[in-house]
Amino acid sequence: MLKVLGFITSAALAGTVLAADDAARLVTDALHKIAPNAKVQSVAPSAVPGFYSAVADGHVVFISADGRYLIEGQVYDLAAHRSLTNDGLAEVRKEGLARIPADKRLTFAPPHPKYSVTVFTDVDCPYCRQFHKQIAEYNQLGIAVEYVLFPLTIHPGADKKAVTVWCSKDRNGAYTEAMNGVNLPPKTCANPVAELTTIAMAMGVEGTPAIFTADGVQLGGYLPPQQLAQRLEELAAHKVAAQ
Repeated sequence: MLKVLGFITSAALAGTVLAADDAARLVTDALHKIAPNAKVQSVAPSAVPGFYSAVADGHVVFISADGRYLIEGQVYDLAAHRSLTNDGLAEVRKEGLARIPADKRLTFAPPHPKYSVTVFTDVDCPYCRQFHKQIAEYNQLGIAVEYVLFPLTIHPGADKKAVTVWCSKDRNGAYTEAMNGVNLPPKTCANPVAELTTIAMAMGVEGTPAIFTADGVQLGGYLPPQQLAQRLEELAAHKVAAQ
């Protein structure tokens, strides 16, 4: 995805609102001028006056209502103290997470979890290993962790290790061994690793660990147990207050 910075120069754009089909066409045409093969996943009016928010190939872009300007990168609402870029991705990420059933995840959970998170993980990722070393602490705090295998291309051979974990009789045990640095005997079988990688990329996941709530909110990369629990409690309180 090309990074092109445009600037808002006309207040007249603020009142422009197109029908959904027209907005999608305008955004697609504008984006294809610089990225002909980009796949537009969603288009919606943006909180930035005169701009539409679009998700394309897992990236959020903002395109002006006249199709002239494009902004890519983090856009913040300073008054609301939130990232509009992350807001734009949340729905796409929620839909992506919903496409990953329980039988394509590795779940480490306490008997009665208070919270549940999805963590995209790579066996050769140092921070993923640090996260898993503390899995008992996350569970003790009432957090269920559902791992999704997402081997990164920067780690040669990580895809084969992910397949080996998946094809093991005891997947959770094999995952724990791999995260402890054990070189497992290679195994192959029908597996969802390539499918999960495609979903992760469409969601804009670029690194591991990547921690998400079921609502598509990314909580960050590696977070220590107490910090993750605090973040989940804050989100839960905010949701209650918004009802």
